[in-house]
Amino acid sequence: MAKSVTIMKSLLTLLVLFASLSGCALNFSSRAPDDQTSSDALTVVTGRINYVIDGRLMAPYGAFAPAWPAPPMMALSLTTGDPHVFPQVANEDGAFRWLVTPGAYVISSIGIGTTADDRRVLWPRLVMCVPRAPGTTVYLGHLRLQGTRFEEAVTLSTGTQYTARGVRYRFEVANEAPAQPAQVTRLLRHQADMPMGDALAARWKADAAGLERELCGAIG
Repeated sequence: MAKSVTIMKSLLTLLVLFASLSGCALNFSSRAPDDQTSSDALTVVTGRINYVIDGRLMAPYGAFAPAWPAPPMMALSLTTGDPHVFPQVANEDGAFRWLVTPGAYVISSIGIGTTADDRRVLWPRLVMCVPRAPGTTVYLGHLRLQGTRFEEAVTLSTGTQYTARGVRYRFEVANEAPAQPAQVTRLLRHQADMPMGDALAARWKADAAGLERELCGAIG
């Protein structure tokens, strides 16, 4: 529990740091209506986000005991430094259709609650690169949070022993894009060597545009 609290404090500290550096507040993205396409100012992004625990897809959410909530997402914009909150995905299948300002985003958390109950994943090192795409939609892929439950003995330096239980995650992005002419595919990317925490904040402060290019290339 102490480790989870420390991680949560680090997350909040970094969110506050980026917001203070950019002079901006928390931003909330909206769901896009089914018939809406992107404008020059806002891009409609689609896809799915799902937990897959020990090989079992946890959707529909709320159907299993204990219930797994459909995951919302938070991210930091490398373009502006703003923290963003995205709506919860659909309970039925994890689908989303969001209105997002074009730019580069580093995902800071997926899920709700605390890390102690394994339903929230912090800093998965995922990048979301959102281009301008007037008149079309942008497909980001099916992000699968592949979780494996573990149980293992731990011995502290003090000699105290306990059994640690939880879920370890790896991340997969599948391309399930339907054949639609008015659609752009720009898959989410997992980058294991991406800087996090204070290192990310320092890199962003020193050269935000350079960091954006490094992670997303030419967004378009």
